[in-house]
Amino acid sequence: MSAIVCAALSITACSSSKVQYTNPNDVNTTSIDFNQTDLQQVASGMVQSLLTFQPIVELTAQHRPVVFVDHLKNMTDEHIDMGAINDTITTKLIQSGKFRFVDMDAVAAVTKQLDYQKGSGLVDPSSAINVGHQIGAQFMLYGTLTNMVQKTSKVTDVYFLMTMKLMNLETGIIEWQGQKQIRKVKTKSTFGF
Repeated sequence: MSAIVCAALSITACSSSKVQYTNPNDVNTTSIDFNQTDLQQVASGMVQSLLTFQPIVELTAQHRPVVFVDHLKNMTDEHIDMGAINDTITTKLIQSGKFRFVDMDAVAAVTKQLDYQKGSGLVDPSSAINVGHQIGAQFMLYGTLTNMVQKTSKVTDVYFLMTMKLMNLETGIIEWQGQKQIRKVKTKSTFGF
């Protein structure tokens, strides 16, 4: 019994963990799954494609169009936080100074607050927000993330494809479409680790 306790204690003593900060922009090669490096590549690729597409350059030269983002769709077989991709892309586009965004996820909360201000009788009418002055979106940004996985006994090959589109809401015309591809290959070592 004491040998088991000693063995357990020696294993516990040898296994310690260390936490450290690293650069979030460093390439993550710890997994073949979609990770923060892939998110950054997808976001940068989509933003770069949109901002350098000549018709969009011309469109944004004189004014900042108002855009809303429809929920990006995850069509992969992984759980991927599409909200993080959405937020990263919209942040980069807003910081470019070329676009303005309407946050459709916040509209319900805003509507509730405006209804409270106007209809509850509890808010001083002189301090209530005047309704009917919000600006409607001119464009919708939307897209999908898909993947394909091929496996053999030693190799797993994963291909991700992000496709995004910018639609003119008045005409229904797709003004821009971009794609970003990511391919990752994992090879098992000869010893099976």
